[in-house]
Amino acid sequence: MHATIEWDGDGPEALAEAFEELPDVLLEHLADAAADIAARIRGDAQRNAPVSRGELEASIESVVTHVGTDLVRVVVGSNKDHAEPIERGTDPFFPPPDELRTWARRVLGDEDAAFPVARSISESGIDEQPYLRPALEDNLEWSMDRILQAIEASFAEVFG
Repeated sequence: MHATIEWDGDGPEALAEAFEELPDVLLEHLADAAADIAARIRGDAQRNAPVSRGELEASIESVVTHVGTDLVRVVVGSNKDHAEPIERGTDPFFPPPDELRTWARRVLGDEDAAFPVARSISESGIDEQPYLRPALEDNLEWSMDRILQAIEASFAEVFG
């Protein structure tokens, strides 16, 4: 990235004032960019999320946790216990069949299928169904472009 600044202002004092104004303007534009990035990744993660009852999809949120001239941090994710096992999959384990009964009734039409499902999970785990990683990966380039737009807009606002 490079920037060219042309100054046709009123002298060095005015230029110094413009440079003093730049950090505040930059932070404002970066905060807007961070909010845009967070919303876009959240939206894609929600569209990618596997839907059983829509609980995971509805639980995906985004928040801007830090905006600075050296770091912009957004967090996108879910606070649901089943979010990470869906995203990453699991090693084999034996889940309590009682916790699978409602799912087995809704998805398989037979709550008695809960025990065979639990046994299958104990043998092979749960396959991953990534929804968050693809949302992030698909938006990396767009996110970088959005940050560059914020920087360019800041310089344009301050230096004309």
